[in-house]
Order: sequence, then C-alpha cells, then structure tokens
Amino acid sequence: MTASSDAAPTGTGTDGLVVTRRTVAFRGGTLTVVEAGSGPRIGYLHGMVGLPAHGLVPLMAELARDHTVVAPALPGFTGSSYCDDLRVQSDWVVALSEVMDLAGLTGAPAVASSVGAMLALELAAVRPEAFARLVLLAPLGLWDADEPVADAFATTLSEQRTILSPNRASTANVFEEDPSVTDPTEKIELGVSRYLARTSAASLVWPIPEHGLDTRIHLVRCPTTLVWGTADRLIPASYAERFARSLPAAAGVHHVDGVGHLPDWDAPAEVAAIVRAAVA
Repeated sequence: MTASSDAAPTGTGTDGLVVTRRTVAFRGGTLTVVEAGSGPRIGYLHGMVGLPAHGLVPLMAELARDHTVVAPALPGFTGSSYCDDLRVQSDWVVALSEVMDLAGLTGAPAVASSVGAMLALELAAVRPEAFARLVLLAPLGLWDADEPVADAFATTLSEQRTILSPNRASTANVFEEDPSVTDPTEKIELGVSRYLARTSAASLVWPIPEHGLDTRIHLVRCPTTLVWGTADRLIPASYAERFARSLPAAAGVHHVDGVGHLPDWDAPAEVAAIVRAAVA
C-alpha cells in the first residue's frame, strides 16, 4: 500500500500555512492525510466531527507554527473511504494501526480527541511502540453508570452540535454548508461526507461507548496527558480523574474553563500550549 501521486499543496490555513492533502491506498479505497507546518512531527487523531473539508482544525493550525502536524482522516471521515468491514471495536483498532503506519506516525507523539483518543488508548494497550507520548482530549472508553456519558446520536443534529460544542462558530465548517461551494455536485458530495462521518462516529460509540477498555488500560505505558473542557456535555469532566487513576503513566490532567467536548476546536491556543509542554 503506497501513497498516491496527488500529495501536493492544496491550500493555505491559518497564518498562511501551506496545507497538503494526500490520498493513501487503504483496503481497496483511500485515506485522506492532511499535513501542515514544519518542525518536529506530531500526529493528530480527530474526534467525532472528523476534519474540515477545507483548511485545518484550529488546534492543528496552532501546533503547525512549530511542528509538522500530520492528521489522517479515519475510514468514513472527511474524504476517506467508508469501510464496511469495520464492524466491532477491535476492527477499528487494527485499522488505526495500519493508518498510523501509512501516515508515517508510528512512534511519534500524538494528540487524539474524543473517539480518536479512545482508539489511541486501545492501540497503545496492544502496540506499545505506536506512540511516544499521548495528549488525550476528552477520550471516550470508560463508563460509570452513576454518571453516564450522554448519547449524542439519540437527538437531532442541531442538539448534537450543541452537546459537542457551545461555540457554533468554531464548528461551522463541519456542520454548515460552505457558502464558497457553489457547484451542485460538490455540495452533494460534502453532504454525503458529513453523513458518513456521523455514521462512522456512531458506530464507534453504539450502543454505549464502553468496549472493555477498563480491562486493558493498565497496559498503556506511554506518558499520557489528559485535557478536558469543564463544560463538556457529552462526558462529565470528572472522567478526567477516572482516566488518570487508570493510566500507569498519567502525566497530568488539565481542565479548560468553559469549553465543551471539542477543546481542539474551541480553545486551540490553550490546548496547544499544553501539548507543547507535554511533548517537549
């Protein structure tokens, strides 16, 4: 499996950063890999909303000022082919292992958000060399019946958006139509892409986002920093301490005031400072 020949600059992000999008062959389809910046290499594994169709996740733009940030879109998200064979959690973990190799991220530090953070923990438990360090932004994977995780998919799309982020502006490019896109075919493709991303995210958390991680999390040996928004409506902020107690190499817990489930979108500068300190 090799990268296709279209690995070329496709636009600019924040502060004029060149954004490169390339496609990589994967299981009969393709993966999209977004890269930006220069400097030490760091991975970014997205959360429930995937990557924007154009430009960068705000946290990626912040980190790209002094790092080369590499962000693969997981199968079914943001231009990556949907995979019918990802039926259970273990299928996703094996797929992520392949994705890390194809993106050239194995052994590098990584920032992972939400469902991406859950998969990163699962992979780190069975493949210790996968990550040098992890910074996890509100990971899923643990469950407390007395303080359950909310179901973002048992509601309307508008309410789901509110559950994920109190800041509508920051997530506009993944929940709203881009006014600059006028071609009818491209509009349809973007709509399908959003639908597939929601379907893929739902498959990772259904029926509840707990697949036995608590029996494996003690195997995660890389230093792991946790970041949580105090206004997270999906996963109570108290889960940060639950994860920290379970991780053998927990390297700190950071709470970001007033931020919801997507601190990588809503508080990029604050989270970038935490990431820099964690991976230095």
